[in-house]
Amino acid sequence: MTEIIVPNADDFLLDSLRLRAPAQVNRSTWTGRRKVIGLAGTEVWTGQATIDLITTEEQERQWRAFLFALEGPVNWFRWRLPCNSHIGPKPTVDAGASDGYTLPLTGGQPNARILRAGQFMTVPLPSGHARGVCLTADLRFDAAGDATAQFKPALNETPTEGATVETTDPYVPMSAVDTEQGLNSADGVSGATFDVEEAL
Repeated sequence: MTEIIVPNADDFLLDSLRLRAPAQVNRSTWTGRRKVIGLAGTEVWTGQATIDLITTEEQERQWRAFLFALEGPVNWFRWRLPCNSHIGPKPTVDAGASDGYTLPLTGGQPNARILRAGQFMTVPLPSGHARGVCLTADLRFDAAGDATAQFKPALNETPTEGATVETTDPYVPMSAVDTEQGLNSADGVSGATFDVEEAL
């Protein structure tokens, strides 16, 4: 899979971002009550992307090149998440990392909360992939500049100690779901809306 660069991030809209978790729901016919069982498997980010209204041939050429270079689900692009701003440097992965829902970090601003619950980070993984995660608790560093990030979804790979975690410009690697891509046109204006899922 090859990364395809988005021509203009300002015209590429995040219509929705959802996290699909593997689970089975059984509901009783008699009582209406339900039983939910979490299943093994990877949580996956999904969403819908929109290329905003395109009014010139020059803009349309760039977006056509982007869409056709994606080759449907074959290649991927960076789905920019809301940017964060914080004091101090980006942290790095500390010793004792796992592939789950927490990550020890070091090198952050001492005695500071740099991110709040609900903000995002992107963690580089040894396979070359990156995993976008949403914090479920504030990210606070102690006097030594160490912290433990708590988030969803799980990393599914154990990050390499010393790897820099993207905390200011996070993203999720995404691919188109459909094997057909193109622009829709009407009255001289073009655009497109398509479903995407995490490129794992």
